Parts: sequence; C-alpha cells; structure tokens
Amino acid sequence: MKCFRSIMAGVCGLALPLSSFADLGPIVITPTRTEQVQNNSSATVYVLTSEQIKSSGVSSTSDVLRGIPGVQVDDLFGNGSQINVSVRGFSSTANANTLVLVNGRRLNYSDTASPDLHHILPRDIERIEVLVGSAGSLYGDQAVGGVINIITKRPVDNFHQIVTRVGSFDYRGIDFSSSRRLAPSLAYRLSAGTFEADNYRDNNAEENTSFSGLLEYDKDNNSFFIELQEVNNDLDLPGALLEDEFEDDPTQINPAFSNDFRNEDISVFRLGYARDLGAHRFSIDATRRDTDADIFQSFRDNPSEMAGFDDRENNSINPKLSGSFAAGVEIPYVVGIDLEEVDYELEIPFVFFGVPGETISSNEQESKSLYFQINPRLTEMTQLTFGMRHTDVENDFIDGTAYPDGGDYDDDITVAELGIAYFIDQQTRVTARLDQNFRFAKVNELALAAAGDILDTQTGDSFEIGLDLTRGNNQLIVSIYRLDLEDEIEFDPTVGPDFGFGPTGLNVNLDKTRRDGVTLSLFSQLNESFGLGTEIGIVDAEFRSGTFDGKDISGVSDAIAKLRGDYRVNDYFTTYLEYNYSSPRYAQGDNANEFGKNGSITVYNAGIVYQYKAWDVNFRVNNLADEEYAEFVTNNGFGAAYQPSPERNFMLTAGYSFE
Repeated sequence: MKCFRSIMAGVCGLALPLSSFADLGPIVITPTRTEQVQNNSSATVYVLTSEQIKSSGVSSTSDVLRGIPGVQVDDLFGNGSQINVSVRGFSSTANANTLVLVNGRRLNYSDTASPDLHHILPRDIERIEVLVGSAGSLYGDQAVGGVINIITKRPVDNFHQIVTRVGSFDYRGIDFSSSRRLAPSLAYRLSAGTFEADNYRDNNAEENTSFSGLLEYDKDNNSFFIELQEVNNDLDLPGALLEDEFEDDPTQINPAFSNDFRNEDISVFRLGYARDLGAHRFSIDATRRDTDADIFQSFRDNPSEMAGFDDRENNSINPKLSGSFAAGVEIPYVVGIDLEEVDYELEIPFVFFGVPGETISSNEQESKSLYFQINPRLTEMTQLTFGMRHTDVENDFIDGTAYPDGGDYDDDITVAELGIAYFIDQQTRVTARLDQNFRFAKVNELALAAAGDILDTQTGDSFEIGLDLTRGNNQLIVSIYRLDLEDEIEFDPTVGPDFGFGPTGLNVNLDKTRRDGVTLSLFSQLNESFGLGTEIGIVDAEFRSGTFDGKDISGVSDAIAKLRGDYRVNDYFTTYLEYNYSSPRYAQGDNANEFGKNGSITVYNAGIVYQYKAWDVNFRVNNLADEEYAEFVTNNGFGAAYQPSPERNFMLTAGYSFE
C-alpha cells in the first residue's frame, strides 16, 4: 500500500494526465436508465467509446475493462472465458456484487457463474458505461460495487465487414458483420463468428461459434425491436496447480483433469417496444435466456467417472416510464418495474478420495421490483438525485445434502439513494452521493450453506464524493468512497463438515466489512500525435468485526494501475505501450491472512494499428516481458492453488469493410 502511494504521488507530481477511457462520451444511459447527452447525475461514470475500444487493440471485452479505475479483472485461463470482474474490492463473490448489463439486459446469472462477456466481441460494442459505485435503488440486486453496461452497435446504412484473427496457442478465427436499412423505418444488424484455440494450458482447447441479430422498426413515435443470440462454446478445463508444479511448468495439468470440460449452449430471445408521448416515453422489453451446459469436473488426483450438467432459464419483463414534468422546477424522472423468474438445476457427479458422490441442487427464484428516480434541477448549477426501490424475492430450492426435501426462502427490502451534482461551469462537476445496496443469496449459495440455516440478505451503504474536470485536452475524474456492508455473503473454507481432511467449507454471512478507496483517471493529448493516460484504483478492504476483525479481505489488490501512451506515426499507423500493475494480495479464501500475500503483478503490452481506406489491421503483443504469473490464486487451507496466466502471446487481426 505504501509503495503504491508513492507511485500515485509521483504520477500526480509529474502531472501525467490519464486515460482517454475517462471520456464522458456523447450519450450516458446507465446512471439514470434514460438517455442523456451528458452525465447530469451525481454518480461517477466512465464511458469507453467504440473508437477507444478499437484503438486499445484488445480482442476480449474483459481486457477492455482493465482500463477502468477501480475495476479488478481476474481471468481464470487468460482467454476471457471464465472471469471475475470486480468493482470496488471484491474477489470470489465479484460476479455477485458487480452488475453487468448488455443494452440494459442483465448478463449476470442467477448463480455465481461468470457473466457472458466472452461472447461479446469488442468490435460489436458501441460504448461501455461503467458506473463505479453502488446503484441499489436504480438497478437493485447485485449493483453493490458498480454497474457495467455494454451497449452494442445499432443498425446503420449498408455496412459489411469481414475480420480474420490469428494468434498464439493456435488461435484462428473469422467474423462477419452486416448492417443494412431495408426501408426508411426498418433496419437490421447481423454478426456471426467462429474461432478455435488450444490456449496456454494443456487440456484447455476451445471451440466457439456465435450468431446475433437485431431487427429494428421505428416510425411515428413508435419503435420496436427483436434481438436474437445463439452461442456454442466447448472448453476443456485444465484444473489448478500446486506451487511447485506452477514454478516447474505452468502449462501442465494434474492427470485427473485430463478429461474435464464445460460445453455450453446459450440462447437469447428479446423483444422491445417504446412509444414517445410528448415529454414522456413508455418502453417495455421482455427477455428469455436459456443456458445449458454439460460438465465433466474432477478433484485433484480423483478423476470423475461421468459428466453432469447445469441448466439455467432466465425470463424477465421490464416496463418503465420516463420523461420530465414541471413542479416549480423541471424534474426528469424514471419509474419502472423489474420482474425476473429463474429456473436453475445442477447435477455434478464426482469422486473424492475414492468415494463417489454427487452435487445436486435446484432453485426456482422469482423477484419483483418497483423503483423510481427523480433528478430535479434545483438551480442552474445544482441538480439533485433521489430514488427508491422495493424488491420481493421468493426461492423454492433443493440441495442434495443440506435440503434434500427442499426449502423455501422469501424476503423483501427497500433501499434509497440521495445525491447532488454542482456544476461550477460546463466542464467542472462536483458530486456527493449516498446509495443503499443489497444482494440476495444466489441460487447455488443457498444450497451450499449450513443445514437448516438460511443466508440473510446482504445490505450496505455507499457514500462517495467526486470531481469531473476538463480543461482543453486534459481531463481528470476522481472519486473517493466508503462502502460498508452487513451480512456480506462469502464462502468460508474454515467451517463445515470435517471428514478427516479438514472442513469442507460453507457459504456464510460475514461480520461487518468495509471498503475505503479512491479512483483516479487522467488524460492528456499532449499534441496531435501523442497522448498519455493513466487509471489508478486504490482500496482498503477489511473486516470490521468478528473473527477476522482488522484482516484484509482475501483476493483483493490494494492498488491497481494502468499507464498508457499512444503515438500516431502518420495518417495510417498508430502505436501504443501499456503498463499494468496489481499490488500483492492474499489468495482467495485466506481471510485469516495466514499464508502471506502473493507477489505483485506487472505486465507490459504493446501494439500497432494500421488503418487505410477499407482496411483495418491490428497487431498486439501481450506480456512483453514474458512474465510468469497467476492472476487467479486460491488457498482454502490445503495450500495455494494456481491458475497460471499466459506468458508472452500475440494476436493479429485484419478487417475489411465494404458497402
């Protein structure tokens, strides 16, 4: 922590202005769930435009997010297929405490699985809006640390593109995009692709095919859309390594994992309708998402004998009314209903020390929410934000061990937010914001708890102050925050049944936890050719009471930083160099801080972009220094388990566009 304070002080002292990723962008939806030409709310929001994503040179959406201050990305295999994305200091439960959306639709699953970022290609993204901070009143369940909203490209007139990709570890892929206006009021956009790769580790080969389509109709104040997505992803699973194995050969696997895999099919169907009603707008969308996976999963030295499965069916309906009305002052508003129904089933056979067993669980979950937010303009320089949400949840679940006869769990909660934004001038905004947040136990967390116990709903309060400042080609965004949680839901490896090899671990409600932190983003375009950027996130995440009082929350880096320089050689060539740093942290599960911190991670990336007429070529090298490291490390009392990250690797992408 001390060493990184000195890094931060040095950066600020040199006035090294930071990243273009902090650009507020032309349209901001996330902090109000309505379109606005700039961020007039009290929330801190970073916007990454399609041009910034393109110039970053990355090939996965998870890597795009590494440039956001306060966002920690832990990639299990280094290919973006299994990730934890944390905003403001989470680790093993990151995917349950960070809400991820695509076009406003929830991408998170009802269980603790990773969201489907792997299946959204950067080239299909119009922009990414990241609300760094709690948003419980506006978005509800899981919007604890922050909200990531990925907005994909909409149809345009007569645009087609073919993209090919080759890279390390026998990566080969090809994509095709097409968009056309069929009539003045009717347009479509299609995207299809396929790739295959062996990936860095043994037994980690992957094959993927995907298709997405969007049809839009817009006429006479009415708009309608149909959206489809189909994904097939087959991925071999290499399992974790012990420390000596990791140091000897990070690509190897334990023989027990040689047949493990996860083969997944995803299907999404979405309908939407909107109508303009003068100063108001009514909209409604309905989504069905089915995810079916066959899984072969083993324990170390204990290969499984057969495959299992997990199946998820998510249905949601989201009507809302937005606009503005006058009550002495202009009051923009949004009011809506979020309805979601989940059907989850899991069955995984296993062998543990020669004893066969089976993990079985299921859950039918329903949640109903009513929310509103108003943003009255109190004066020419001051805008208030006030909102509330009430949510009811019902669970009907079964666990093969703890609840073989089934169990019921119902709960409800009401939360609120209050914030203020003060505009010193058109380019300077000071904010203060208080938001209450919550998350219900995920469908599989309820099952893996102590027999007879029901996990309490996690609740919390988030307070932050922020500054957005733009002066010419320089921009600064700073946010200072405190996040207090009660009954935080976490897996505790020190409790549970002991069969002679130590506790098996259970999901529990922790004692009080706190996260204090600051995020900072600076950017400067020094001249027409050269730009410098930096993003810094610092967090102090610790227990505030109970057994682990004063201990660091495991798996969280105190400091994450990114420095980047872009140099435009001429009208056709641009080069860039990145420096990424993560401070030492305790392995996930080591909440007692018994085993010491893992070392810091420093990774350099570089690339060159060529653009000429219809051609777009990008060559990127990751991990230039060939660093041997593991971004994902766990220690549940049996010793450290490593999921090695890739050493030096490259990706070459070539795209051709035509009408």
